[in-house]
Amino acid sequence: MPLTSNRIAVSDPLEAIEYCYRENLTDGLPVVPPTEKRVQEFLDAVGLPPDHVIGEVTERARVITAEKLAINAVMAGCLPRYMPVLIAAVEALCDPAFKFNHLASLGSPWPLLIVSGPVVKELEMNYGMYLFGSGNRANATIGRAISLLLWNCCELRPDAIQRGQLGSPQRYSFCIAENPDTAWEGLNEWEGYPRQTSTVTVLSGYYFCMARTESSVAKAILAPLVNAISRHEFSRGCYVVIIPPNLEALFVEQGWSKRDIRDYLFAHCKRSVKDLKEDGRWGRLTSTFVGDLKDLIPVEPGDEERWVYLFRENPELDPAVFHEGALKRRADVLIVAAGGDAGIAMGFYQPYSQSTNPVTKPITLPRQ
Repeated sequence: MPLTSNRIAVSDPLEAIEYCYRENLTDGLPVVPPTEKRVQEFLDAVGLPPDHVIGEVTERARVITAEKLAINAVMAGCLPRYMPVLIAAVEALCDPAFKFNHLASLGSPWPLLIVSGPVVKELEMNYGMYLFGSGNRANATIGRAISLLLWNCCELRPDAIQRGQLGSPQRYSFCIAENPDTAWEGLNEWEGYPRQTSTVTVLSGYYFCMARTESSVAKAILAPLVNAISRHEFSRGCYVVIIPPNLEALFVEQGWSKRDIRDYLFAHCKRSVKDLKEDGRWGRLTSTFVGDLKDLIPVEPGDEERWVYLFRENPELDPAVFHEGALKRRADVLIVAAGGDAGIAMGFYQPYSQSTNPVTKPITLPRQ
């Protein structure tokens, strides 16, 4: 089937790039001109006709076709063999659980793509040193292809529906891969798929943070991570925690699984009512208190012994701390085995504070 997108005649590749700038078809960085021949190569790589519908963004009344995805993948600098990963990522973004319109938030959230399974090695994705970039073509261009697709096909631009107060550098590209040889269960298995099934997990958040440890015993390693997560945004949702291989080895030696780490964080990530009041977080995101909260809520005797847990339900206290949208979300920790094999840092991605849940989709590779 012939491609249906408009043809633009230009004198040379440089003029094609300048055309994209003039017509606001790029995120601010140069793009690869999407020629008809190149776009067709991407469609042929997955055996899809141009009008094949990959997903629908119902909140924007937009349909994402294989042709539109291929065009933006070319512009981002992808290779045709990245298309199966991109298709799975779009399916995740279009899933109702993702609640697409939250990306217009003033808080500038952006989706992180996490690729897990055998496809990581097949595409030579980076799951090691300098995990969050830059330098790896697959990681960088897969993330940017999704960025450009949302820019060009879903009005996710600052001059349209994107209303972020401060914005985010993650808007250009935000894609990582998990070590497929991890001794733990992979993220694909964590989300219910066999180890040999590659997946893409899409999870929306605000910013990537680090917690540094000087210890070699499991609970002591996790202590700064517990503190960092608890003291940071203290927002109910699904966190991504990155454990590099040197720390993973210590956990494995001491018999700790991913689920043991998750359970430990569940049990220890908490803040006292006194602390939340002094930090101006008591009642801030809810309708529990009537009126305009311009000052701190007074601390009362016993508040230092009343605890709000981040991942556990606190029926009497939750309404005063968490937005009602957040209380309906999946409260979890997704642990990803990745990063360089030396150093003392763990990372975590702070989830968006209200609606949206992580979505994982399998990657379907074309038959050879």
